[in-house]
Amino acid sequence: MQYRKEIDGLRAVAVLPVIFFHSNLFGMTGGYVGVDIFFVISGYLITSTLIEEIADNRFSILNFYERRARRILPALNVVLIFSTIAAFIFMPSKLLISYSQSLISVVTFLSNVFFYWTSGYFATASDEKPLLHTWSLAVEEQYYIFFPILLAMLWYLGKKRLIIIILSLSTASLLLSQYLSLKQEIDANFYLIFSRAWELFAGSLISIIGVKRFSINKAGNEILGIIGLALIIFTIFYFDKHTPFPSIYALIPVIGTVLVIIYGDSNTIIGRILKNRLFVSIGLISYSLYLWHQPLFAFLRMKTIGEPSSNIFLGAIIMTFILAYINYIYVETPFRNKKLISKNKIFQFSLASIVVFILMGLLGNFYEGFENRFETNPYLKTAQFSPKRKECHTVGENYLTPENACRYFGDKVTWAILGDSHTVEPAYALAKMLEQDGQGLLHLSFSGCPPGLLFEAKRPGCSRWLQQALQLLENDNSIQNVLLGFRYSAHLFGDHVKSYPAIPNRPTAEIFSNAFRNQMNASDDAKDIYWKSFVEIINRLLKSGKNVYLLYPIPELPANIHTLATPFSIFGGSIGNLEATTSAKYYFLRHQFILNKLDTLPYGANLHAIKPFKILCNNKYCPAMINETAIYFDDDHLSVAGAKILLTGSVIAKD
Repeated sequence: MQYRKEIDGLRAVAVLPVIFFHSNLFGMTGGYVGVDIFFVISGYLITSTLIEEIADNRFSILNFYERRARRILPALNVVLIFSTIAAFIFMPSKLLISYSQSLISVVTFLSNVFFYWTSGYFATASDEKPLLHTWSLAVEEQYYIFFPILLAMLWYLGKKRLIIIILSLSTASLLLSQYLSLKQEIDANFYLIFSRAWELFAGSLISIIGVKRFSINKAGNEILGIIGLALIIFTIFYFDKHTPFPSIYALIPVIGTVLVIIYGDSNTIIGRILKNRLFVSIGLISYSLYLWHQPLFAFLRMKTIGEPSSNIFLGAIIMTFILAYINYIYVETPFRNKKLISKNKIFQFSLASIVVFILMGLLGNFYEGFENRFETNPYLKTAQFSPKRKECHTVGENYLTPENACRYFGDKVTWAILGDSHTVEPAYALAKMLEQDGQGLLHLSFSGCPPGLLFEAKRPGCSRWLQQALQLLENDNSIQNVLLGFRYSAHLFGDHVKSYPAIPNRPTAEIFSNAFRNQMNASDDAKDIYWKSFVEIINRLLKSGKNVYLLYPIPELPANIHTLATPFSIFGGSIGNLEATTSAKYYFLRHQFILNKLDTLPYGANLHAIKPFKILCNNKYCPAMINETAIYFDDDHLSVAGAKILLTGSVIAKD
């Protein structure tokens, strides 16, 4: 097909908002729509090339895959090498295991499925996942695997029938996207190809119908091109993380992109803007820009206390451009040259690189994140999470119904824990204490699940699971004691890490489902609804004859324990004062609402309080380490050792 400079300019319009969105710069709160723009462009360009080859009887699936391999794999492999080395240096073992799994998913073109499966509250924060952005590459690759064959098979039915079939598939995909959005299946809707294919089909339809057939007249073409770019700009600045996406809302940037492709040729104002040298230059390196920005930002965030400043992000963006330019000149361009690298060599290179990265990922898993990297650093040896976390904690794809919940270690199960991920390590520490007396524990925890008994939580399955778990406890007379705890302030006001040392103040209603929010009256206070729901859980447990132990808020660190304990983990060396990490002032400001509420409860014979601040902190600080023992394994979850210190100093040990 004929080269269109303005398409490269449109690539710049797609990639820049993504970069600025991920760096929280310039108010591009909807910058994530850049990926949708890329999908439409890809659908258009790939289909245009395929149609020419099929029409001329030149189509070869091997030649198509060769072009895709030349285009995608070399630049990707360079970034994967960098990311893997950085992950080995900077990541704690738990995160390196997750990274190793994601590495395998990237080179097998299944990273969108992987991130769908592993999404959840306890999963590494999205902006600290170096390979998260590859989900979109996986969607495109899955499209490339099936679409060329489908197009070649349907081409001979005639253009009209082909258009009807592709339009029908596109409509079905869009309707599925809207259905998943309404059903709050957020992760499936976002990551999986079934709800994203319509965006690629939109680009394909432009090519099948033919751009010239859409032409009206000079004035009409100008107006529609301007409208298209305006729609894109509108979504970049108006959409935000609260916009249901993808859904019918995605029609706005997709239609905008379609209009720009059709009416933004070199004869229009929009076309002349987009084929400007600056836009075209950025567009040419857009693939490498996209590849490099997420790993750089992720590792930057990983080693920074609090959110990096705007100046630091600007420096990272400059570095992204430098690396992208080098990648384009010395990797992308040579590998596209068939005279330099033959078809056989590109396939051999592709296969070899895939095998190598799979082996690296398998090694990271097999050796459990190479924990021995930290042997020289005594601070990190005890920063361990519960061995039962993976087996017994509901998160992402690991959904456990309350009926199938773990019971350990003793045969006589008289205790239970109920809560979110903040109760997992206390559960293990408590079970170890109970084991000495031959008692056991029922483990009921759901990641990121607020006490949504009187409201429907946004997290899929949470409220239903909580109802079932509570009913199970009420009906089980062998359970005499329940340890109840949640990450209250994170539910109420949001995570603390990005805003530290400022106190986050996200609206509480964001943890409610869209359906529940729509039913709320203007006078309803989301915080009060949350508290009343929590109290209802307590009352039902007490009414069923249980002794209830309330876990007060656990102090949170300003950053991951690995960031605080070591600047470069495998090289050893500590930073900061680990025995004076989080101030008491910050703790009481952060948790002021829930502390005041918890203190009003009628503690007595059956209701007890476990106050981490009194046990783990002094009057001035809450430490990350006590006597070279890590109290946490990340920034907010207690380690097993920390949970043991907490419980042995609590009313449970005294009872």
